[in-house]
Amino acid sequence: MTSLAKIRVEAPQTPLDQRRAFDQGALDRLALWKLFAERHRLMAEHAEAIEGTEIAALVIEPSGLSATLKNGLSFAMDADALREAPNIILAQGGYETFELALISRLARGAEVVFDIGANIGWYSLHIAQQEPQARVYAFEPVPTTHERLLANLARNVAGNRVTPVKDGLTDKPGSFDMFVPATSGSPAASLNELHPGEGSRRVSCRFTTLDQFVEDNGVDRLDFLKCDVEGAELRVLKGGMTSIERFRPAVVIELLRKWSAAFGYHPNDVLDLFAGLGYVCYGVGDRALTKIERVTDETPETNYVFLDPSRHPPVNAILADC
Repeated sequence: MTSLAKIRVEAPQTPLDQRRAFDQGALDRLALWKLFAERHRLMAEHAEAIEGTEIAALVIEPSGLSATLKNGLSFAMDADALREAPNIILAQGGYETFELALISRLARGAEVVFDIGANIGWYSLHIAQQEPQARVYAFEPVPTTHERLLANLARNVAGNRVTPVKDGLTDKPGSFDMFVPATSGSPAASLNELHPGEGSRRVSCRFTTLDQFVEDNGVDRLDFLKCDVEGAELRVLKGGMTSIERFRPAVVIELLRKWSAAFGYHPNDVLDLFAGLGYVCYGVGDRALTKIERVTDETPETNYVFLDPSRHPPVNAILADC
């Protein structure tokens, strides 16, 4: 009979393979039990990893693993999606904790929310759960990522209040290629090749403009906007300035200098757009918001909040609730 040691070295198998080997007489009962016990011990090690995190339970389903959060939201997991929230929480203990608290505060009372670059729906679902009166539009144009967004919406009651949109937003409508890097994955998908060393997958995606989407869908208000599109943020804004000026939403946007440079602009170009509308810019730091007049090479922040002082709460009130 094949020994346990020999199986480990020569034939690493899935649990189903091991069960089949037992059924076929190629593996004795004790060896099978020991192989499964080893896997159970490995799974049990995750109990320590989720302790003290936002994850309440890891669930084994026929379709794979999922993470149930302490607030009740559930997200399907992909072990290869290294930068997705559940995987980062398991590895590092948390994921954008202050950013989530800040976005949740800025979206308080919102009736219409745009999540531009929604990915798997992390922020869309958190907002929809917190704000039952809100309609959240989740824009995710990469087809495979959009399918995962749909799956996460379907597994949560709050998903009924999220409208998934297959179109991305930019400064002109059309079909354009996006680059999905092999290692950084869907959260790093961009209209430019930002990770040439990773062997990115090139995917054709549909795009419209924010203004055109508002017109086509009869959107009559916009209270909060989150935008994270890996360098194409200025294009999104240029395609939506009429709506932004009209509705004057609170805005959270990622602006990395290196990604902006790849698209031929500087974060200060975004600051100038909002300044022209009377908005004030704040950099998002470690549980802090710092007023930003200009972004320089020494500016540590990469996420920014834009607020209209005549419409939105003062910063100290926002921070007090985060």
